Amino acid sequence: MNITSTKVLVLACIVMCACNNGGQSSSDETTNDSINSADEKLDTLNLFDEVEPPVSADELFVDFFFNFAADPKYQSQRIKFPLPMKDNDARLDITPDDWHQFNRFKAQEFYSVIYERENDLELQKDTSLSHVCVQWIDLKDEYIEEFNFRRINGKWMLTDIVKEDMKNSPNGSFLKFYAQFVSDSVYQREAIVSPLKFITLQEDPDEPTLTEELSVDEWFSMQSDMPVITDVIANIDFGQTCISQNRKKILMEGVSNGLCIKFKFDKVGNQWRLFEVEN
Repeated sequence: MNITSTKVLVLACIVMCACNNGGQSSSDETTNDSINSADEKLDTLNLFDEVEPPVSADELFVDFFFNFAADPKYQSQRIKFPLPMKDNDARLDITPDDWHQFNRFKAQEFYSVIYERENDLELQKDTSLSHVCVQWIDLKDEYIEEFNFRRINGKWMLTDIVKEDMKNSPNGSFLKFYAQFVSDSVYQREAIVSPLKFITLQEDPDEPTLTEELSVDEWFSMQSDMPVITDVIANIDFGQTCISQNRKKILMEGVSNGLCIKFKFDKVGNQWRLFEVEN
């Protein structure tokens, strides 16, 4: 019997008891016995204990990550304490009691992947990965915290954290541009290719994609209904290449909400530009 069925059984027993509270009878005793029995079952089930995700959740990092981000108890099982952290020249070991001060993993609505080539996205489906880095990119204060996860004995574990200045990242130049792009509307207007290509994918793969060309004003009107990364980027580095200094893409993918948007940028001369959006 699952948890929902057990709750329904208890509720039904309580209703029956309320309808017969005029006097004690054999049926009352039977009902009370049923309630007591159901209560014992509820206690036995330990309804408020978290159930560890199945072993299959460790096959794909994204499956593991969603569970890790949403479940504090599961986090404590998947962190190698004391957790070493390197903050530029400083070193410290994070204890379980201190973890809440450094925990960036709350229930995420979406995460991002900064990449260059479309086939880099296939890494999300690679079950042979042994190291993945989740980057907490603070665009406002210009630093990155890298949370390194490694697969140990078949289980993903958070093994260490590295904090560094954003400018030292291979994507540093692009991230500096993006920080201004999302915070300065005048600058953003100047950094959008006009017309902007906007591609809408169909749910049915056999249906043709829809392509529109938007003016800058049309884009500004449309983007108000779209989530856009502003102060912080929760970026997952699966090991995708980071070589080009002239082309970057940001995938925003929702957690169980169907969101999937790609923002595509290129650099002409010294100016980064948004040239295509795919939704």
